[in-house]
Amino acid sequence: MRKVLLFICMLFPVLCMAQGHKGSVSDCAPMKDGKVVYSDKVDMQGMSKNDLFNAINKWAKKSYGKDVFLSNVSSNKGKGSISVSSKVELLLNDNDKTVLKYRMHINCEEEQYKIAISNIVYQYDPKNEKKYKTYVAEDVIANNGKSNKIAIIKDPSLFCNATFFFVENLFGEVFDAAKDDE
Repeated sequence: MRKVLLFICMLFPVLCMAQGHKGSVSDCAPMKDGKVVYSDKVDMQGMSKNDLFNAINKWAKKSYGKDVFLSNVSSNKGKGSISVSSKVELLLNDNDKTVLKYRMHINCEEEQYKIAISNIVYQYDPKNEKKYKTYVAEDVIANNGKSNKIAIIKDPSLFCNATFFFVENLFGEVFDAAKDDE
């Protein structure tokens, strides 16, 4: 029953993303030690550390190991850790987008894994002149966008909500990869 509820919770953000306009989230920028960090601890009853590591590492290499210019995967089977650094284009609304760079760290343990997305950076060019400027998430979406320090970013809640939904979808992908190996 617990896995079914967890699966439904993970599926909800995916359904929201499929609808196009994602809406807003009341707490879209969780902070830890002054940094924007999205994290989760997922129980996977009956799965060994090794099984979790193998399943998630396989997914990470398949999803992020194709283009070294876009992403990088490193793993340590002994420690059960997988680290990914990547960048994706993030659609903010119908005509505005940014490049989101991030790091994902997954630590596999017996019957659970912990995941964290951090070091979030936006490369933004609102005039589409191919002159991207880089902004750390803390300057844009801290305090759910209310602490925006970047004048050129007029609606930081777009960044905040889009980042939140992207991360939730990513968490769902990791969960599916681990679950599929059961």
